[in-house]
Amino acid sequence: MAEGSGIATMTGSVATGVTLNVALAPSAAMAMTYLAGADSIALAMANAVANQQRGQVIANAATVQALALIISKGATGT
Repeated sequence: MAEGSGIATMTGSVATGVTLNVALAPSAAMAMTYLAGADSIALAMANAVANQQRGQVIANAATVQALALIISKGATGT
């Protein structure tokens, strides 16, 4: 077969494509690792914010209950 034939060109282009895919595999793997890490950090931060909000709600409820108890007992403490 002649070197310029379609089959030889196609075989060469397939080999080049595989080489490029293999060459890009480490960078693609690291990109996916960084993406998974960023997603994990984002979920942890979202959980921290939600826990902080819940803690604030509980603190407010405790303050309201303490103030209601103080008001119900009166200023004299009897």
